[in-house]
Amino acid sequence: MAIVGLRPQPVSDPEPQSPENLRGLVQDRLAETAPSSDGLLALAAREALLGPGKRVRPVVAMLAAAHVGGRAEDALDFGCAVEMAHAASLVLDDLPCMDDAALRRGQPTLHRRHGEDAAVLAAVALLNQSTRLILQSRAPAEARLGALDDLTQAIGFDGLAEGQMRDLRDDPVQRDVVALRRINDLKTGALFVAAARGGGRMGGGDADDLARLAAFGEAVGFAFQLCDDLMDACSTSEALGKDVGQDQGVTTFVDLWGEGRVRAGVRQSLARAAEAVGHDSPLTTYVLHLFRQAELGR
Repeated sequence: MAIVGLRPQPVSDPEPQSPENLRGLVQDRLAETAPSSDGLLALAAREALLGPGKRVRPVVAMLAAAHVGGRAEDALDFGCAVEMAHAASLVLDDLPCMDDAALRRGQPTLHRRHGEDAAVLAAVALLNQSTRLILQSRAPAEARLGALDDLTQAIGFDGLAEGQMRDLRDDPVQRDVVALRRINDLKTGALFVAAARGGGRMGGGDADDLARLAAFGEAVGFAFQLCDDLMDACSTSEALGKDVGQDQGVTTFVDLWGEGRVRAGVRQSLARAAEAVGHDSPLTTYVLHLFRQAELGR
């Protein structure tokens, strides 16, 4: 994998911190860091990493760096590392032993295209490369190590892995609001917390900055999970580009609260996110725009 720690600085743009500009920087950097070798493993990893996507988490990381007074580009490599971890988690979630999904982003899931063996190994390789990318970045050692801790915590026993295990093995019928919220915080919120807090570290944020960014990430993560529950219940595979109805037989917030209260919960979570970082922060503007596009933030 052609990961290069030292690289020329990006050419200045008239709106260097616009989300669309940042997304372009992320897409270019992901293409640079994707495996370039021949072979099925590299092909599967490239497809998992470079497929269609909004790159929300890396954009959040870069906006967080700018929010605390740094440059958005300070968190580019960290944001790409978060995206690698996110891509790996989607590959694993789709496996037959997990969600047994057929579609992801409008295409057959990775294990259906290349086999379960290639999918699992591609996910493992991407998780490994996410840590290497952080360690090889140009950020100060303290920031790199702190951001690495943020990301690895979000992946393991206090994040994605534990959340997925609870989702798979807990009795889905017996879930109450507290248990379901904990699963959602681990599966979805943890990576948003890592993206926001780690991005703030890369931008030189202090302890208060990082606490506020963590609160922002937790609130945004919950809003995204509520949105996902709504989409699974109310939309179609053609519209979303992924399987729907995956939550049949399990308890979701739509079941516990109903559609109207879930939509209100999205708005309340976005309000908490805005309170954490400020209503005029580009972070707030960005996430509100995302949810308004889906007509869920109104």
